[in-house]
Amino acid sequence: MVSVIGGIGLFLLGMMMLTNGLKELAGDALKKWLNRFTGGTIGSVLSGTVMTILLQSSTATTLLTIGFVSAGLLTFAQSIGVIIGANIGSTSTGWIISLIGFKISLAAMSLPLIGIGVFTQFVAPRDFKMYGAVVTGFGLLFYGIDVLQEGMAAAQDMIAFDSVSATTISGKLLLIIIGIIMTIVMQASSASMAATLAALFAGAIDFEQAVYLVIGQNIGTTATALFVSVGASIAAKRTAMTHVMFNVITAIVVTIAAPLMIKLTAIITTLLMGTFDETVGLAIFHTLFSIVGAILFIPLVKPFARFIERLVKEKENALTRHLDLNLVSIPAVALEVAFQTLIEITKELADVLLQMLASNKVSEKHEKRLQAVEEAIDQTRLYLDEIPSNASRERQKHIELLHTIDHLSRLVRVISEFSMLESPYVKQKLNDKWADVLVDMKVRLQDEQELQMIEALLRDASSEMANERKTRREEYFERTVANQTDIEEAVSKVEAVLWIDRLIYHYWRAIARLEAYYTVNRSKRS
Repeated sequence: MVSVIGGIGLFLLGMMMLTNGLKELAGDALKKWLNRFTGGTIGSVLSGTVMTILLQSSTATTLLTIGFVSAGLLTFAQSIGVIIGANIGSTSTGWIISLIGFKISLAAMSLPLIGIGVFTQFVAPRDFKMYGAVVTGFGLLFYGIDVLQEGMAAAQDMIAFDSVSATTISGKLLLIIIGIIMTIVMQASSASMAATLAALFAGAIDFEQAVYLVIGQNIGTTATALFVSVGASIAAKRTAMTHVMFNVITAIVVTIAAPLMIKLTAIITTLLMGTFDETVGLAIFHTLFSIVGAILFIPLVKPFARFIERLVKEKENALTRHLDLNLVSIPAVALEVAFQTLIEITKELADVLLQMLASNKVSEKHEKRLQAVEEAIDQTRLYLDEIPSNASRERQKHIELLHTIDHLSRLVRVISEFSMLESPYVKQKLNDKWADVLVDMKVRLQDEQELQMIEALLRDASSEMANERKTRREEYFERTVANQTDIEEAVSKVEAVLWIDRLIYHYWRAIARLEAYYTVNRSKRS
């Protein structure tokens, strides 16, 4: 039993290192690839399948999908397709174990991989250390399967599965419950699948028992999504609900049709292998489980998406609704979410200022909206502080977003000088010259081209305002000396010009930093 626990631990450690390394390596590339190839439902399903096979983790795919929805790269309906595909892709672990894990000496292969991987992490440059983590993860994963296999062979007499029959309804339900508990305890469906395959190979359980354990494990894997969604964003809650409903409904259908599914599995396995190989058969059954779910849900993706959206309602005007801390382990996605949040904050600031200019005075409603913006900026700053942007390719994007936050914070302080906004001179000046730019910021900023256009407008406006500040300031003081205007009026006008100059400057610099975020992406692509 000690070997079983140790084997599961090694497997989980290897899976964690493998997945984390692959996420760091492929996070930004997957973001671009998914944005390009995820279109209709079938494309979304294929994308989710391929992504999960590459990352070897349906949980990682789920987190990436939440981030893509939050960043506006995917619609919620598309994300359902990705989740369906992730369930299909997650069956790849069972295929790897059944086709390789029990056919060759894993210890002989895994130990050199562990050695090479750890050595790479110690001596390689920082940007290459993640490759070492991936290699080490593979080595530990295979070594864990080897230890688990030996442990199951030794512990089969201690595991009392003989008393749990897969031929009775109560026995089937008990096996499903055991499968659910296995996945919740291990916090990884791949680890519980590995343990089930090892037990089946060692003869501790028979094929039908393994089938019902796998059904339970597919329900249990939704527990991770539920845990992740607690206190998380709306996108996370909706994705978790999608995951739960997909797996539970599919499990009910597959349980009812289990005798037919087992016969179909035996036919397919015999055709592929020439004989009925139980471990390969279990991998095939796992795949059929997800395919049945896909057949059930793909035709109903759009109405299902509307149902989930009504079930988990969006919070009204929640600027920080997508800042999900569960995404910070994937820097490329987390930075994209923060970027989109800052775009929304910038739009909100422009709208608040336009509303203030249109009013006779600053109302309590305006103040509350401005306070909400300030809180959103603070939350975004804290969110960025949690993102581990160690790779050089992410660092510059991270820096640009921090600069954006700095200018937006200063902008809030400028706008909070409410006495200036009630000045007729300021209102006239802003309405006559800069209101159109504010409207552009409120309704546009949807893509890179619009950001570039607005940045150019604000750059010219800031340059013009800086020149006006210099000339007007000198002019007002000269009039005061010549007794052509009152000193208090002159000082008031100078302060107003300086205030408008600061306002336009910080708007420009915030937009310029957001546009620079895109520039980093362009430089990486070239």
